[in-house]
Amino acid sequence: MQVILAEHAGFCFGVQKALDKVEEELQKHDHVSTYGPLIHNPQVVERLAQQGVQAIEDLHTANPTRVVIRSHGVGPEVYSCAEQRGFTVIDATCPFVKKVQKAAQRFTDQGYQVLVAGDREHPEVQGIVAWTGGKALVVANQKEAEALNLLGKVALIAQTTLKESTLREISQALHQKELQVEVENTICSATAKRQEAAQKLVEQVDVMVVIGGRNSSNTKKLAQICQEAGVPTYHIEKPEELDCHYFKNVQKAGVTAGASTPHWIIEEVVQRMSEWNQEENENKEIATEQEAAKVEEEVTSQDVEMEDMGSSFEETFKKYEEEHKKYEEGQLITGEVVKVSYDEVLIHVGGKSEGVIPRREIAPRVPENVEEIVKVGQKIPVIVLRAENEDGTLLLSRRRAIEKEKMVSLKEAKEREEILTGEVVAAVKGGLRVDIGIIGFVPASHVERGFVENLDQYVGQTLRMKIMEIDDQRNNAVLSQKVVLEEEYQKARKETWGEIEEHQKRRGTVRRLTDFGAFVDLGGVDGLLHISEMSWGRIKHPGDVLKEGDLIEVYVLKVDRDKEKVSLGLKQVLPNPWDTVAEKYPIGSIIEVTVVRLTTFGAFAELEPGVDGLIHISQLADRRVNKPEDVVAVGQQVTVKVLDIKEDERRISLSIRAVQDDQEQEEVQSYLDNQEG
Repeated sequence: MQVILAEHAGFCFGVQKALDKVEEELQKHDHVSTYGPLIHNPQVVERLAQQGVQAIEDLHTANPTRVVIRSHGVGPEVYSCAEQRGFTVIDATCPFVKKVQKAAQRFTDQGYQVLVAGDREHPEVQGIVAWTGGKALVVANQKEAEALNLLGKVALIAQTTLKESTLREISQALHQKELQVEVENTICSATAKRQEAAQKLVEQVDVMVVIGGRNSSNTKKLAQICQEAGVPTYHIEKPEELDCHYFKNVQKAGVTAGASTPHWIIEEVVQRMSEWNQEENENKEIATEQEAAKVEEEVTSQDVEMEDMGSSFEETFKKYEEEHKKYEEGQLITGEVVKVSYDEVLIHVGGKSEGVIPRREIAPRVPENVEEIVKVGQKIPVIVLRAENEDGTLLLSRRRAIEKEKMVSLKEAKEREEILTGEVVAAVKGGLRVDIGIIGFVPASHVERGFVENLDQYVGQTLRMKIMEIDDQRNNAVLSQKVVLEEEYQKARKETWGEIEEHQKRRGTVRRLTDFGAFVDLGGVDGLLHISEMSWGRIKHPGDVLKEGDLIEVYVLKVDRDKEKVSLGLKQVLPNPWDTVAEKYPIGSIIEVTVVRLTTFGAFAELEPGVDGLIHISQLADRRVNKPEDVVAVGQQVTVKVLDIKEDERRISLSIRAVQDDQEQEEVQSYLDNQEG
């Protein structure tokens, strides 16, 4: 029998997106709830429940927690209720459903009577109607559309999983009425593709198997399409529901699946169907061989010695025990990887026993690509989470085996007070989750030596920590980076006080800026860098020169060990502009300067940052000046002549009057020269 899988089958984008959101939440938080079943597939919902995901139906009675809105979407009143009751909402509504909700709200606001083509009992449709304030009408088929008595403007939209033919029939019925009809096809493209693929496949096969939840609207539509084509169709939820009688005298069998059906179920159904006849034949051959072997053993047993018979019996018994070994929950065993898929890993654990590792249980951090973690043929340790079910499959965890092994080394690290490194994988309420081989927890009060306002900034960073507590039952550890930082701070502080002296040059980190200066960490010791010691020139605020986190070289001006105070300077390690004043501004030179300060006896002007000169009131003009502000203003640029420089006293005498006198003399001389000519 040839088994053909439909070109489009299984998880759609919206369902996968919803599952991804739940897995992200599970990685960050211990408890996650969904508003109703996340998707219409009992196997997936059950698997999520095993991982700690609880479905709640009534927000009014449930305890406030983090709640994921299911892929089918909800009405606005659910969001309001969640907000009022203190729930944290994670919206996993399918983007295509969101589109229908917005269309319903838009048409209602524009005065249309909204009609929703679909199943009025389906949560998606109920949610869409809610976005119209309950004003929308639901029509399931052409007959219901023909029975409507409406006037004016009508807008027709569709449940995302509706059959295309049903939407066309309802639209035709409405257009035959005296109505202004606006039709917006909101059927999901993934749904349409699955329906088209099923229609195409059913024409090529003798029997169809449709996989998906019996409460799944899109799966039921697929089954209906196949049945209407006149081909025997079987709607199943899981592989165990397959019956060999479905395929008696069948040459070709088709398989399709709803948008809520995981690929691992599809693969198992296809595999079982493909190997059905082969397994039946093999079972018959094995039974025949066993019967023949039994007869042969009875005949030959009379001719063997007791020692050989005892040995043979012991070997046979051991082999039987190995093949039918029973495993207990919590048991650590070793298995071989035989299959790797997106959602799970299949493990052979000896004899006839096999087990499944769900994606969440593969590693302490849920991997994006499972194949990068484990390979087919690889032998790995696993913990038994659940003993064999009716089909003989074990539920296993590689993550917990890793954690169990890691806990031994973590206990030793705690005893040795060893410093561990780990990447921050999430910021949660009250602290950070870090990967140290297991997912540990760092309380917010133990992230830094001081208070941390925003924990999100640490995600992706690597912390250095010591273990504070270990929980064997939960395979968890509480860690502290603060302890490490405090120990290093005290050690550095002791070393710094032991070697710091006045007139040293030291490197430090700007820890905090104030209006009057900056505090610089010299290694466990903070020194004050006053604003007056930051630059040879004038600065309005320390932030004009420095920023927090800057690594700078400073000069130690004063050390007071009794009061544990250190005064620092920055300009002392910078070039002193007075060292080159005489060279740059020789006496008699004409230069441009900026007036920076006025006094009763004149004006101070800046030649360059850190170098000021005085323009005496008598040198401001070629006339008597009562007040400097009558001639110049702060910030004004003026041309002056350098009259005198006293480097030792750091004084420069400047003159505006001398420039004017020189100009007048030049003019007189020029006039005389012209007269002589």
